[in-house]
Amino acid sequence: MSSTTLSPQQLGALLDILVHHETYSEVKTFKHPEAIENYGYPFDTCTKKRKGGESRRSLSPLLQLLFTRLVLPIPALRDLPSEFWAVKFRSIMKRFGEADLSDSYDKGTLGSRKRLASAASVIHESVTRGLLSGVPNRKLPDLYGTYDLHTAEDLSRAWDDVIQHLVYGNLLDELFDHLTQTPNLEDHSPAVNAAVDYAIIYVATFLHHLFVLSAEGPYLLKLIDNVHSLIPYTVIGQTLRLGNAGTMINAMIRLFLAKVSVGAISNWLGLTQNASDGMNLMQRIISLVLEWDAGDFRKAVDNIRRRKEGPSEAHLDTIDEYLQASRQEHEATRELSQSDSMSIIITILETRDKGSTKSLTDTQHTQCLEYYSAQLAIRDREKITQALCRETPDLTTTIIREGVSVFEPMIRAIHKNVDIRKHINSVESFLSDLIKTSKPKKREDGKAQNGTVPPSVEDYVALLNRNRQLAYDYLHEFAKGCPELRTMWLEWAKNSLQFFRQPPENSSSPKVQSRCSFGTKEMDKSLQTLFDELPKDEQSSVKAAIDAHAKYLSTLEDMSWARVQRIIDGVDNQEKETSGNMTGPGVYITRWHCLLDETIVTPNTPRGPPRKGKDVKGVKALGKTEAIAKSESWDSKAISEQEEQTHPDAPDVSIVVDALAPQFKNLVADISRKGLPLK
Repeated sequence: MSSTTLSPQQLGALLDILVHHETYSEVKTFKHPEAIENYGYPFDTCTKKRKGGESRRSLSPLLQLLFTRLVLPIPALRDLPSEFWAVKFRSIMKRFGEADLSDSYDKGTLGSRKRLASAASVIHESVTRGLLSGVPNRKLPDLYGTYDLHTAEDLSRAWDDVIQHLVYGNLLDELFDHLTQTPNLEDHSPAVNAAVDYAIIYVATFLHHLFVLSAEGPYLLKLIDNVHSLIPYTVIGQTLRLGNAGTMINAMIRLFLAKVSVGAISNWLGLTQNASDGMNLMQRIISLVLEWDAGDFRKAVDNIRRRKEGPSEAHLDTIDEYLQASRQEHEATRELSQSDSMSIIITILETRDKGSTKSLTDTQHTQCLEYYSAQLAIRDREKITQALCRETPDLTTTIIREGVSVFEPMIRAIHKNVDIRKHINSVESFLSDLIKTSKPKKREDGKAQNGTVPPSVEDYVALLNRNRQLAYDYLHEFAKGCPELRTMWLEWAKNSLQFFRQPPENSSSPKVQSRCSFGTKEMDKSLQTLFDELPKDEQSSVKAAIDAHAKYLSTLEDMSWARVQRIIDGVDNQEKETSGNMTGPGVYITRWHCLLDETIVTPNTPRGPPRKGKDVKGVKALGKTEAIAKSESWDSKAISEQEEQTHPDAPDVSIVVDALAPQFKNLVADISRKGLPLK
């Protein structure tokens, strides 16, 4: 037994460290096809039993915990046959793993996939911590008390009060009933009104980080704009005019999923088997957007090849040859580059011809890095298009068809009782507003370079406030017009929230226990046991790292509150033409940046140590820079650097991860597999 008992704050910090590490570790494994093979239920072709009748452990236990507890029970999704997940969805995920998509290390920048995957990871870890430890069970507060909408403290208190009532009270039933009567959600109570304002500030902060602080923001916005311009909203609206729901659904499926090609006709006639069917409208939209995108990178490649003082044809041809190499060779080259402190370009060239780099100047080396990055971007888009649009059998179309099939009864009920056309127009309107809001703004106060400034967090708060009623109107019409569906979704939501409850102290019912989180007390006990099992000489250093992390989390929480207050003040004073805040609240935002900062990136010089993600966070990949007009962009690097100056440095907790991460993974795997069905 250890002489050191960790405090609740230390145990909370320890859980945060381990969940943060494990979540992103699992996300990263999906670069390989083996990840989906070892996921376990529901992607097993058969769920294998272990001793005691339990299913085998997943190698992605946190992802499995979230998926099986909250996603699989979603109405309609729960009706999908087991082969949908175990065969079709698993196969398309395996295709992406086999595609060997590029790594941030090789590209020398933090790409869109890296940023989005790390963002999804920190959101996922926040939810998963709730599934593991639960929401504290306190006395239910009064939702009809006084909340000052102009103070961060009251908005935060309102959010906590609403969460308490959602998990342990009857607030969910009340909200569903309230939306049946009126489309004004905030009218329910002062606490709900304040909690909505609080949530909007956090969502606005996320959008601001995604589209403004991220160097990839203008590029992501361009992709959204391209897709938005290709969606046939008018044709969709006309199709929705059809009174018969079955006819409408069939017409919509034909519009997006029907294929008319020689291969499709010959397959249908039985003259061929598995001939290429061509692409339907949905796949054409995907392929067109990715092809337009790849076109910008091809221009960048051609520009480098045409430079008189650029790299030789032999150097560029060697890079092109390496692009076609196997995954094993790519991984070996990457490891050699890191271990020998050479750039990825020097490593590629020297592994094929030791003397080929002698004539390579520093400028040519930089151009080779840009050339390689652009070629990787082209290859990625071709691989994604191949996996989604050109592979046989066409799993993308099959998955969409089966998804529509299980949702068809729901679609029929909504089509009968809700004017869907109005809400499709609302989606179109919101996306247009989002694109417009995310463009630079003209200012005449003399503070902005070239008369423009990037959008602020307050601009995104205003965007969400302008459009919140669109969501309320749909929820009201849905709740009022579709009582059976309302009951179905209410039941799912209530069952989901039960997973965030802490188990009753005196309950011995297996059903009650299985519907609750693992619980703070149980999790604290398990973490303490893991800590106790460490060697005595290792416990003190692990504890020191935990203490540093607990202090770090406390600092981030205080900083988040202060930023909420600044946003509130900025929204209140928005009419005064202030420049607005470039930073927003959220501990998860800082943890997101930590993941990006820790990313290893190839050196930008021929020889030298690898760089970190924080060194290239404001750097756009060649091709993306040329694709975006200067009038539609801004210096995200300068904004990001200014924003990060206010962040405390995260402590090094690698000793905690090294000591306890494997044991924690086994603990979560045991929790996750409880209650899984056996076949």
